[in-house]
Amino acid sequence: MKTNKILLLFIVFIICISQYSCVEDGNFDIPQKKEDQENYSLILLKDSIDDNLIELKSISDLKSLYISGSLPVKITSNIVVKGYVVSSDKEGNYFKEFYMQDQAVNPTAGIKVALNLNKICNKYNFGREVYIRLKNLYLGETNFGDGITTIGGKIKLTDNKEIESIAINKEKNHLYRSEITEIIVPKVITMVAVNNAANIGMFVKIKDVFFSGYTKGKSYTDPTEDFDTKRKIETCQGLGLVGSFLETSSFSSFANNSLPEGGGELSAVISKDFSGDFFVLVLNDILDVNMNDDRCTPLSISDFSTILLDEDFENTSGRISISGWTNYIEKGTKSWRSYIDANSNSRAARIGSFLSRNDSTISWLITKSINLETTNQEFLSFETSSSFFDNSNLEVLISTNWDGKETNITNATWETLPARIVNESDNHENFVNSTFIDLSKYKGNAYIAFKYIGSGNEHYDGTYELDNIIIRAK
Repeated sequence: MKTNKILLLFIVFIICISQYSCVEDGNFDIPQKKEDQENYSLILLKDSIDDNLIELKSISDLKSLYISGSLPVKITSNIVVKGYVVSSDKEGNYFKEFYMQDQAVNPTAGIKVALNLNKICNKYNFGREVYIRLKNLYLGETNFGDGITTIGGKIKLTDNKEIESIAINKEKNHLYRSEITEIIVPKVITMVAVNNAANIGMFVKIKDVFFSGYTKGKSYTDPTEDFDTKRKIETCQGLGLVGSFLETSSFSSFANNSLPEGGGELSAVISKDFSGDFFVLVLNDILDVNMNDDRCTPLSISDFSTILLDEDFENTSGRISISGWTNYIEKGTKSWRSYIDANSNSRAARIGSFLSRNDSTISWLITKSINLETTNQEFLSFETSSSFFDNSNLEVLISTNWDGKETNITNATWETLPARIVNESDNHENFVNSTFIDLSKYKGNAYIAFKYIGSGNEHYDGTYELDNIIIRAK
């Protein structure tokens, strides 16, 4: 009898291990009986898409149906979204959720899926192609206002502003995994791009990165934290450093591993912290951190003493009018104007579409022509702040073929510069530095443009402020 009890306990132990441990050898094959059933269901789904009975939406188009900070949206139409899994809970750094992006290589959008399943990696492994039938599911946020658009199963009973996970008994009617597991190539981006809401949910790589400050003796998590720890990471960009955060769960297998002291690269998924205050990078595995090289060092600002442009707007008032500059309204009625910032007690430029009643507001503020032929290397920097965002957008562009005429602004070639623009995670009272943007690859006469896009709609009528535009060169 005692032997039988021991044998029974051993069998139970083996079953538990098989249920809650991710596959170690990389074999994620679907069992034959399940495979036949799943393949048949997926074939029917794909046939419905081909016959235009169901619409296949991109992740980007799907995310556009929901505005952060609004009530959850129930999907009532027959639409499907496809993606590739880029997160893994194998090491315990994710819990009952996974992220998927639209392409295995060079993705353009990612999204979070909340699923009430332990060890998701056993079924939805890294790189797995997944289709999600969205009718009667919800788009929203599991933590209201955190900025992470999520696919969920229902509205939370205790808070109608949040959604909950897709229940296991609903999973088979909505989630379809194909036989395809792609090799996911991390998208190489700058540290500045981490702080871009459009990149949430994508698997990315940051190069020349290191953990900020003195790291000897520190681990990935702080032992005084119950759940998650944010560790600041930095990289060199031109004349300065750019930072973000790596967030690690106290329940991850590498929580107590020592932080590397050198520099190198890491690959992780872009997300936000629990409160939605900070953009963070979240690891799948500690093997995605390779920092065995020396830390980078920024260039010395003292070597860049030639000033090609310096504008602080102190000599402006009303509608911005500076010699050689262009203040152009492409759509709507709002132009860039001067104002006195209450916090700094100095003048700056401002643009917004609040109460404009414009169907669309597009306004440009373009610098005078900058001669890039007489110097070898140039860096642009500026500062931005925002009174409120409301899903409006500000971007900085450069053109070397614009002829200076307003009628040809939209016909010229404008390239987006990788600048740090203020976002919703920043304190609205403070100006944020753009970091130093390298202009050395551009030649001839260049124009720098600050382009605002919004509307009179209360969800898109944000306001931005701009100040201290400088181009340093040597």
